[in-house]
Amino acid sequence: MGQMVPLNLLPEGSGADVHRCRICGTYRVCRTGWRTRCHVCLDERSTGLALAAGERLLSLLALEPLLADQIRRFAGLTATDDISARAAAEFQAAVTLGEELDRSRRDDWTDLAGDVHGLPWYGRRQANLSHGTWGVHARCGSWQRLRGRACPECPSEPGDRSFAALKHTPYLLYLVRHRGLLKFGVGGVRRVRQHLLAGAEVVEVVEARHADVIAAEAILKRQKRDAAVPLRMWRTWRMPASFGAGTEVVRVDVHIRLTDVLPHGRDVTERFAR
Repeated sequence: MGQMVPLNLLPEGSGADVHRCRICGTYRVCRTGWRTRCHVCLDERSTGLALAAGERLLSLLALEPLLADQIRRFAGLTATDDISARAAAEFQAAVTLGEELDRSRRDDWTDLAGDVHGLPWYGRRQANLSHGTWGVHARCGSWQRLRGRACPECPSEPGDRSFAALKHTPYLLYLVRHRGLLKFGVGGVRRVRQHLLAGAEVVEVVEARHADVIAAEAILKRQKRDAAVPLRMWRTWRMPASFGAGTEVVRVDVHIRLTDVLPHGRDVTERFAR
């Protein structure tokens, strides 16, 4: 069995498909019919250069205790465990992927999946070659390639969010609940309120600098990869439209506390209290 599973989500004629990693659940866009690999998880074909990138990251940890703590949380290690080059490389790839997808994130788009040339080998983008970044537009429910700010199926709307370029810009990691499901994600105030307007309840919202929120999301995705709601359950649960196709969604009995993955953030849950 291959590492990546094609999901047959994109429109016919697009020439591309969304694949999901069997190991970590990460999404990736690739050409239809092509074999591909995860942006994050290393395999026998991607361990050489990627491990070298991990070694470079390890060399910084003596001066970056917060970074070391983030990698340990991501890899499920204790505070006294040694960090391997593989764990460092996969963490760097996951954070880079999160940052790259966030460049395309808009308030009314969910379930972003992309293709970053250079992952996981180098831990960063190496070229602009790409099969594109795709997402679901919440208003019409259609998968579209994000080439600009607007959905070609819907009238344009003002006020879409542009990428927060500075790593110190305040950003939100949120957790909301709807019936028997929990949804976590990142975004601004408007993104959280979209979930609330769709009928969800706020559970926890933590604010921190953009770079740390993206890292925390990567940690949370890795920790909860085995608890994700299966594809066959997406429609059964009747999720709010703001949940998209159900990425970053787990059952309500799964323990999640955002401050565990973002310990230096500021709890702003009361800001969204009804």
